Amino acid sequence: MEQTEHVLALLKQGDKRGLELLFRQFYKPLVMYATRYVPLQEDAEDIVQDVFVKLWETQRFELIERNLRSYLYQSVNNRCLDVLEKNKMVRVEVSDSLLGFTEADMPDDEEWNTRMDEIYAAVERLPERTREIFTAIVFQGKRYKDVADELGISVNTVKTTMSRALSALRNELTDRACVLLMLFV
Repeated sequence: MEQTEHVLALLKQGDKRGLELLFRQFYKPLVMYATRYVPLQEDAEDIVQDVFVKLWETQRFELIERNLRSYLYQSVNNRCLDVLEKNKMVRVEVSDSLLGFTEADMPDDEEWNTRMDEIYAAVERLPERTREIFTAIVFQGKRYKDVADELGISVNTVKTTMSRALSALRNELTDRACVLLMLFV
């Protein structure tokens, strides 16, 4: 049984271990995904936690037969757009075609985990300062200016470093891993 099917089965049985496994498997990637829409890491974390809580409390998982991953990403996407609109930050319309792939193109759990491991390993091989800047912007959702201020460098240096990091990662990663990486950048 595939990992998400196992998680879904536990959730449908009312077993809280399913929620714990769901959190371990999807929390970080969903937070990274949410930081594409909301400027603050804390907001992205709140959004993902809200999605998990609502899923558990409303037992919407009962209606999900498969594609749990797609359901979670779409839920986070919708919640991000709600937050942005509520805060009058931006009115955004996003379609799957803008993300570069359709639901059918989404990798299964095994491939997803393999590609994410590939991305994390490639990021770890970046030079220290480049990794620090890339991680702050992509994984922590910080703005270029904030990173520049924290590190005492110019915004242009941050932009140049990010460009070099992305170029190095594109050269090192497989095409499928690059597609996933672009979800977070």
